[in-house]
Parts: sequence; C-alpha cells; structure tokens
Amino acid sequence: MSDKPENEGRDGFLARLSALETVVLAGIALLALAGLMLVGKGVYMKAKAEVSQVLLKRSFEAQLHGETDAKPWPWADFSTEAEITAPRIGKTAVVLSGASGEALAFGPARLANTPAPGELGTSVIAAHRDTHFRWLKDVEPGDLLVITRKDGTNLTFRAGPGRIARWDESGIDADASGRHLALATCWPFDATEQGPLRYIVNAELVASPDQPKLSVLENTAQLPVKSF
Repeated sequence: MSDKPENEGRDGFLARLSALETVVLAGIALLALAGLMLVGKGVYMKAKAEVSQVLLKRSFEAQLHGETDAKPWPWADFSTEAEITAPRIGKTAVVLSGASGEALAFGPARLANTPAPGELGTSVIAAHRDTHFRWLKDVEPGDLLVITRKDGTNLTFRAGPGRIARWDESGIDADASGRHLALATCWPFDATEQGPLRYIVNAELVASPDQPKLSVLENTAQLPVKSF
C-alpha cells in the first residue's frame, strides 16, 4: 500500500498539464457549471409556474364566491380574472389581469386595452411558451376553448388554425366586430431566447341561446406587448 497523501495523485495530474491544457480544463469546468445553473434555473422556473397555479386557482375560486379583492398572495400586483381550459388536450390555467412581467411569470394574462373574453372585439391572452402556453402548439383547428370569467360567466370559443407573426405585426384588432379570442406566445417553442416572432391562435365565440348577458370587466393592459 502506498503511503502517499490521498490528494498527491490529483496534484501530480494538474502539475503535468500544460498551460493550454489547464485553460481548456478550466473552460470545460466553467461550461459544466453554467450548464448546471441553466438546468437548475429551468427547473426552478417550471416548478414556480406549477406551484403558483395552485395559489392562483385558490384565489380565482374565492373570486367566484364573491371575494372581489382576493389575491394569490398579499404583495401580488395583479389579480385573477378568468380560467381557460382546452378540454381535448386536458390543459387548464388561471388567467391574470395585466400582462406585466411579474404577472406573466406566474400565468397567462389578458393584454391591455383588449376586452374581457366574450365582450365585443378581440380579447388577447398571452403567456410564456415554456410554461403556461407550452400546450398552445397542440391546439388544433376546431378545438373548443372554455373560458370561465370571475363573474361566473362560462364561454366557449372554437379555435382556428395557428399562425406566426412578428410581435409588432400581429394583425390582431382589439376593436374588431364580433366576439373573438386570441391566444399568443413566443415562437419557436424550442427557442432558448426571446425573439420577435409570436405564435397566435385565434378563436371565435360559439353562440349559445342560454348564454347569460355579458358584463364588462375592467381592462388593465395595453397592446402591443413584447415580453412573453
């Protein structure tokens, strides 16, 4: 058995490296560390998105029961105002008021100066492609999208084909005649950085003879937005 100290082998290995080899080894170590940090950040963001939806769901249910000032947590600068469900693919998410950076970190948000879902015009809901609207790519033409508003109104929209457009050339008209819904997220879905393109799914309200009279909800954001 050798009596050499345990770390002598490692020290000897490092001593035999040339200056270039040492730099390369250090670079590999830094890349590995950066990779671990990026993976950790991605896992953290996805975990935060999932956990926050639990709290948002609780807040939204409180609003449905008449608690108008219910917030998911005391310091939130937004409130819940609707829930969107895509029944065919089994996806659902609570929609927030105001598409601020903080709001979009926790869930889909209705854009500003666009009407509430079901009102005259085009209601626009945006979310991040890697969390809450990752499923948007799976929505097919003809799929039904169900919106439950905080006033208890249930609305059904029929999706059209998805399309790709620049964020500043979306073609969305908030004042269009009829009652429309537009869901928007960044594109492409597998990109790691934000770009100028958006993936948009337009939908039309499905008329129902027993649908209650729609009430106007307050608008809290503005078009266009870049930060989703």
